Amino acid sequence: MKKQSLVDEGVGVNRRSFITAGVLGAGALAGLTRTGLGSAVPIAASELPGIAEKSNSRQTLCGPMIPLVTNYNRDLSLDLGAYKENLRYLMDHGIRTGQGAFLVGGAGGDFPMLTVQERTALAHAAAEVTNGKVPLVLSAQTTDIRVSQELGRVAEDLGLYAVQMGPPYYFHPSDDDVVRFYQAASAGLKKSGLMVYNTFWEGYNMSFEVLDKLLELDRVLSLKWASPNGNLDYLRGVARYGDRIAVIDNTDAWPITAMAGGAGFISHMASVLPEHCVQLLKLTQAGKYKEALDSMRAVDWDWEEFRGVMAGRTAGEAPTVKASLELCGRPGGPSRPPSRSLTDEERSALRKVLVKIGAPVV
Repeated sequence: MKKQSLVDEGVGVNRRSFITAGVLGAGALAGLTRTGLGSAVPIAASELPGIAEKSNSRQTLCGPMIPLVTNYNRDLSLDLGAYKENLRYLMDHGIRTGQGAFLVGGAGGDFPMLTVQERTALAHAAAEVTNGKVPLVLSAQTTDIRVSQELGRVAEDLGLYAVQMGPPYYFHPSDDDVVRFYQAASAGLKKSGLMVYNTFWEGYNMSFEVLDKLLELDRVLSLKWASPNGNLDYLRGVARYGDRIAVIDNTDAWPITAMAGGAGFISHMASVLPEHCVQLLKLTQAGKYKEALDSMRAVDWDWEEFRGVMAGRTAGEAPTVKASLELCGRPGGPSRPPSRSLTDEERSALRKVLVKIGAPVV
């Protein structure tokens, strides 16, 4: 299945098609040979700052941002023991401040299927294991601003680096609605920052005019970025904001994002092969963009293509990640409905992909 750019006139974009095809897509990167674009500079590893600020965001939210899967017991209650085990594995294999971050309870961690209490429990578990050694971003996605504010207080109390928020969804918001939503969410944040998330597949796409207003908020220090308006619009966004805040690539196009000034990239692959994703960061920091692309082609593309196939068969982002972890001898566990676990046939096909890309299959 070939990845395509979602830029055709009249093409509707939802989350499933976004996962299946990507925004820039593999084809958009296939001819990448340039060794410089924009004003991107290497970002040095740093200690986790006590207070999140725009000025330290690019050094902190740097490299692979890993959407942590939420592990469950057989009765679908939280399995915090497995969750912590996966966190420790990722830290033992290279994820730390300056070369990675953890996204807690995001879409890859099933936030639509979690209660506020469960999201809070995941934040506590992640804070306990990381102990200030890895930046944590807590998803505060919701249609209820009171929930976002409550999760913001959790982040503040635990000393988490930031919370992630997309615009409100279900009811189509106006631009003014979106700005007021973020103003209300950021008002209670003093130490933790706010990562803006453009979830255009939910029906609202953030314009540069709206993003400009959001960047005026003191606590906004990161943008998790993708655009439905084509490759040029995406790169304009990276270049427009990349020298002021941490722009996080949500398009599977890290080498070109790094060239344009991005700080980090969302990576589900990093849950399986964290060392590979840290190496991608180091290659781009050294200006070796073509080598980074070659590494992604060899490792990421087949696995992401398989994820795209599964996105057409079951809801959610975690089923393929969990099955991959299990095939590598790590905790995965069941999925909460409407997601389902992979069948034996699907796991067999996934195993072949993992062996091909050099994953430590057991």
